[in-house]
Amino acid sequence: MSRRFQRIPLEFPGRLELDGRACPVRVLDISLRGVLVECEGLEPLAPGTPGQVDIPLSDEAGIAFEGTVRWQQGERLGLEIAAMPLESAGHLRRLVELNLGDEALLEREFAAMVAEPPGEDDPGN
Repeated sequence: MSRRFQRIPLEFPGRLELDGRACPVRVLDISLRGVLVECEGLEPLAPGTPGQVDIPLSDEAGIAFEGTVRWQQGERLGLEIAAMPLESAGHLRRLVELNLGDEALLEREFAAMVAEPPGEDDPGN
């Protein structure tokens, strides 16, 4: 049974890059393990397709990561986080912490994220 991470609903613009092509996206939700985005005119993608996601949170802060496509339904795409710079991880942690409102739950999620290799969890998106 796979563990599902808490999803944080968002309405942020972002950018997705796949195969050297950039697509503006709307971020619908995010978790410690993955993100759900919507991209107009998105061509069908195979699970496992690598990509990069950039989500600006403000002029000074953002979340950027390398990820892989887990699933696609039309213009919606679930991506699993594969690698993330430390600064982005700090911003994601803070975003999740503010939205969960429960530091103990956040710590359990981080412990589960570290213990569970990518690919074994539905990114929840």
